[in-house]
Amino acid sequence: MPDVTSISSEISTNTACPAVIVADLKMPYRLVPPAGSRISQVVATSPHSGRHYPRGFLDQAVLGLDALRKVEDGGVDRLLPFQPLPTPLLMAEFPRSFVDVNRKGDELDARMFDGPVANINPTVTRYLRSGLGMIPRKAANQQDIYAETLPADEAEYRRQRFYQPYHDALQGLLTTAATQGPALLLDCHSMPSGLFGVDCDIVLGSNHGQSAEAWMVDEALDYFTREGLSVKLNSPFSGGYVTRHYGQPQQHISALQIEICRSLYLDEQRVELKPDWTAIAAILTRFIMRMDELTSRRQ
Repeated sequence: MPDVTSISSEISTNTACPAVIVADLKMPYRLVPPAGSRISQVVATSPHSGRHYPRGFLDQAVLGLDALRKVEDGGVDRLLPFQPLPTPLLMAEFPRSFVDVNRKGDELDARMFDGPVANINPTVTRYLRSGLGMIPRKAANQQDIYAETLPADEAEYRRQRFYQPYHDALQGLLTTAATQGPALLLDCHSMPSGLFGVDCDIVLGSNHGQSAEAWMVDEALDYFTREGLSVKLNSPFSGGYVTRHYGQPQQHISALQIEICRSLYLDEQRVELKPDWTAIAAILTRFIMRMDELTSRRQ
């Protein structure tokens, strides 16, 4: 195996997190396999750090690229693979403003489309009221993403081409992880530093104790606190659809959402990593390794 120290040194000099405009995104996600041959009970994910923007989406959107990027979990796709991990790592390649995999697949706003769309849940959720469905209508600061309605078939295209493959891959990884014992999904996000109600470094979401075993939550709280970070639990974020859907401890799969304050590692205006970004990257990767070790002991 290559020397990890030299790899990390080379990576740390590159602080860019540029958007990539593509004609067609052939693979909707990036899957980084575990560094070893052992099957881990932990799966790490980043659903909102994708920065490959389909040209067709940019043509449909009234907002420019800079405005669309405000809702990215910028740089999380750089933090997680900072060092080789013993766990699989799944990261969406497409942007959150295009498709949000942290919503139910039928959580769509019918008003966004120029005709009937199949498989829409008629329930108007709080996310839909805010314009934040599976295909978002709003970006940061409640800015409209589109000036006109979308073709009705766009909903099914995005669902089948981007949303469903991500969830199929995630389900497969968790099923494999659970063959070794109780599995744990670490769903990693970032939060804007100026967001109302955010006055800490890390927010852990356990769906108010329903999505993860208590010892896992306690260990996460203790770990980040020991690292000198301020931590809150379930406030203001308790976990989105991914945490609630996959986090079923009674079925031997737990899920924990991790929100990292962007000011710890990111120049939020330029969407570029700060010079000392590797400090939080190292803390995060050590945490994943720690949870991998602890879950393996509880087989």
